[in-house]
Amino acid sequence: MPPDSTPRLTTRRLRLRRWRLDDFEPLATFVGDAELALYRTGAPLDRTAAWFFMCAQLGQWDARGYGIFAVTLAASDDPIGYTGLYHPIMFDEPELSWSLFRGHHGQGYATEMATAVIGWAAADLRLPALMSYVHPDNQSSRRVADRLGARIEGEASYMGAPRLVYRHRLPADAVA
Repeated sequence: MPPDSTPRLTTRRLRLRRWRLDDFEPLATFVGDAELALYRTGAPLDRTAAWFFMCAQLGQWDARGYGIFAVTLAASDDPIGYTGLYHPIMFDEPELSWSLFRGHHGQGYATEMATAVIGWAAADLRLPALMSYVHPDNQSSRRVADRLGARIEGEASYMGAPRLVYRHRLPADAVA
């Protein structure tokens, strides 16, 4: 296995770290859940597609120098979701992304983990204000974007579905 250069971020309740092989089963269960896939991809992923999804997340760190973190509770090392910078070739800029596995919604984790990524992206990567694509019907993610201080900048389409383009503010202490 190559050396792990993925940063580790810590919040009061969460740890953001590199994906590992033993994270595959919880991730495959998550991306295979039709209800949770509704606003993300529109349809669940099978195990093969889940594998390619995980490999793409790992590979993005080498290709871009940033990517998607596995998120765990501070008291455990089992993933509860993911967050980070998603930047496929068809995007002009990285997207601040967040998703939580079943059973971990409604506890403020998405806002907490995305806030950590915003701070890291501004301070360590010196990236400009990030954007997020959010399905207009995804009220939970819209509330997270609002809590993060993001504002709707426009509309777009992703994976054949409409998206609102949210622009996040940079932390005041990271602005040069």
